[in-house]
Amino acid sequence: FFAMDRMMSTMRNSMLEMQRKFDDLSVHPDAHTFSSSSVMTYSKVGDQPPKVFQASAQTRTAPGGVKETRKALKDSESGLEKLAIGHHLQDRAHVIKKSKNNRTGDEEMNQEFINLDETEAQSFDEEWQREILKFRPSRTRSHLETPKYRSIHHVPK
Repeated sequence: FFAMDRMMSTMRNSMLEMQRKFDDLSVHPDAHTFSSSSVMTYSKVGDQPPKVFQASAQTRTAPGGVKETRKALKDSESGLEKLAIGHHLQDRAHVIKKSKNNRTGDEEMNQEFINLDETEAQSFDEEWQREILKFRPSRTRSHLETPKYRSIHHVPK
């Protein structure tokens, strides 16, 4: 167990250092960045049901202070499931958090407004959508040329 604890501590420190470097890069005004981390553990003892723990976090950034964050957690031992999605523009953000406890049936949804009033939520979300559209490829599937099929004739010998 000591070796496992040491390995997990080393991995945690490496992840924190990588996150610090990512945060430094993400403040560059012309940077597009994507960061993702995840962990999953599984344990099974005897006839007991397996214990599974999963957690993940993703951050995407684009020039102009556009950012999306996603966090998810699932813990079979406690029955807890959580999901949070945040849309950020500069110093403003709208974060929606949902949680559910599968053991108790309790469900909760919260919205966090950073440097926003709740009444500005819809206009902020529309502004965020307009900002991310600037970074979508200009060609869509409808503009892509459909494959051309040609007839192939086999001539018997």
